[in-house]
Amino acid sequence: MGMRHGAFLALTLLTACVTTPDTAQDISNVNRAWTLRQQTLGAVQGFEALGRIAVKGSGLSGSLRWQQDGEHFTLRVAGPFGAGALSVRGTPAEVAIKGKDIDLITTEPAKVLAERTGWRLPLDSLRWWALGLPAPQAQAQAQAQAHIVLDDKGRAEQITQADWVLRYSDYRSDTAPALPHRIEVSQGAWSATLVLEHLTLVP
Repeated sequence: MGMRHGAFLALTLLTACVTTPDTAQDISNVNRAWTLRQQTLGAVQGFEALGRIAVKGSGLSGSLRWQQDGEHFTLRVAGPFGAGALSVRGTPAEVAIKGKDIDLITTEPAKVLAERTGWRLPLDSLRWWALGLPAPQAQAQAQAQAHIVLDDKGRAEQITQADWVLRYSDYRSDTAPALPHRIEVSQGAWSATLVLEHLTLVP
């Protein structure tokens, strides 16, 4: 999955960093730390995550298992004792969706998931957002540009991109670099909270 130099360049160009440190030196340190995070996390091949997800106003909540290998991913959400399990597997271009009332393969996963489950999934961006990075865009478009708010350690506190808002309220202290622990995702009235209790990177 490693981010090629061109993709990283696009990511850098689309990123506007906003910080609130006290001095010019603080700003420089924060931006340096942010650049290092982009380089380090943008180079990973994939990850495996275990956690919980809660979608506001939807029954699609419960434990989460997420495996990412380049463009390929497997997401599985299950309620207590496996109730209401839903799995989504494939690439952003084509996925297999399987659950209690759905079993299909589609080239329009975002549309199908929204219509059938009420779950909005920007599959081309999700893997980057899980690492606290804006998604690089193959073709830069004004509406896809990201606005970033950084904390004093050069980590994203908020990413706004393509009408989505992601708030990173907590990072894990037992990983290097520190990885997101709690992410609040919203687009308009739709919102979800993702808690990543375990996240292992594949270099």
